[in-house]
Amino acid sequence: MKNEQELKEILGYHIKVRRENRNWTQEELAVKARVTKNAICDIEAGHKFARAKTLVRLANAFGTEVYELLKPKNVCPDNPSDLVTLYGEEVREAIEEINYRYNVKNHT
Repeated sequence: MKNEQELKEILGYHIKVRRENRNWTQEELAVKARVTKNAICDIEAGHKFARAKTLVRLANAFGTEVYELLKPKNVCPDNPSDLVTLYGEEVREAIEEINYRYNVKNHT
């Protein structure tokens, strides 16, 4: 069982990653989820945990389920689109590295 602070940090991580991967500001997410920008800021920072109503609104804004926002970071998402959301940046970086190495190797 996770302690309260770990759950706050996990939720904050998932909210921030999903928001940033969609290129949303905290204010944009707040509007979409019908919560305050301060609430988003506090949740992402791990200072506060979201109430049930807020969890549902955040999950709906991201098109995912509430439990996906509470999974430990090392647990694979159930929703395939969440894989892209959570790991898209790492995949893009890996592809850029491969392309760079390929171009250097084949053009020297």
